[in-house]
Amino acid sequence: MNEFELIERIFAQIQAAPSLSSTAEAHNIEKGIGDDAAVMSLPAGAHLVSCIDTLVQGRHFSADWNDVNELAFQIGYKAVAVNVSDIAAMGATPHSILLALALPEHLANEQWLTEFAKGLFHACQLFGITLIGGDTTRSDNLVLSVSAQGLLDTSTPAVYRSGAQVGDKIYVSGSLGDAAYALQHPNTAIGIELAHRLHMPTPRIALGAAVATIGATSMIDISDGLYQDLGHICEQSAVGMCIHLEHLPTSKALSSVGLSERLLCQLAGGDDYELAFTLPAHIEPPIDNNSDTPVTCIGEVIAANKADTAKNVRPEIFYQGQPVTPTHPAPFPTWPNLTGYQHFAG
Repeated sequence: MNEFELIERIFAQIQAAPSLSSTAEAHNIEKGIGDDAAVMSLPAGAHLVSCIDTLVQGRHFSADWNDVNELAFQIGYKAVAVNVSDIAAMGATPHSILLALALPEHLANEQWLTEFAKGLFHACQLFGITLIGGDTTRSDNLVLSVSAQGLLDTSTPAVYRSGAQVGDKIYVSGSLGDAAYALQHPNTAIGIELAHRLHMPTPRIALGAAVATIGATSMIDISDGLYQDLGHICEQSAVGMCIHLEHLPTSKALSSVGLSERLLCQLAGGDDYELAFTLPAHIEPPIDNNSDTPVTCIGEVIAANKADTAKNVRPEIFYQGQPVTPTHPAPFPTWPNLTGYQHFAG
């Protein structure tokens, strides 16, 4: 199967389904897959929001070929979802994606590609977006790059990492730590129960847009670990944070895991793709009666320690009112590594 057969037989054919083609029409896609570039009309006054994520076999998902074969649908889905989560973290509405696919010969077959494309287009349908083009090439390992575009209308400001103010409350959506536990314990009963949180995360699109509308001062999606990601807000906003560990939202399945291990998954595990955001204390977070996504206050923004530089300010963590420090690490037996996921490590 050559590049053009792949595009025509797999991606163009699946995208031709009425449920997907109608989305393209609604988004004013004038030209999508099959030409040198895509063409789309944008609403007057809209702001275009763009991002890109790359997923590499052996780094962002399993190197094992059996796993890759079995998870074709989930890999396609997640490649879209992680980008949509970034769009949501800006307060924008996702619009379209571009896909660059570096494909090993082992996977260049109709069965794997069809399952992968089904997962990708399932995500597109769920999140109301359209695949408008991309590129394919041969590679020794599977590498996926998805570029996503979103729109902000003139009445909705983009939410950056740099706007948190002292006195703001810190909120997170959903529950934390499930994906990390599933990654670390894939063959346990709890790991199997939580596997969907690792392989098929749910970007919080409606929440991101609602939070932007009511005046969020900063926002980020939790992809590399709560502690590290909140640290990015601290750095860019030049503030500190107090995080109360007993307030971290926990799923029923993860609540049966030992406290120290659970908290480490929640603070440093990553792959949650929940939203963390700050709101002025007088503004209540949005409540969506049509959604089962909870929003939990986990702390507050404080002034940065004067001894900290802009690049080393990190959240302070507390448990039952007591600071958690290297010399007093309880509820951890020893001070844990809270670095989170490092894309360039190793």
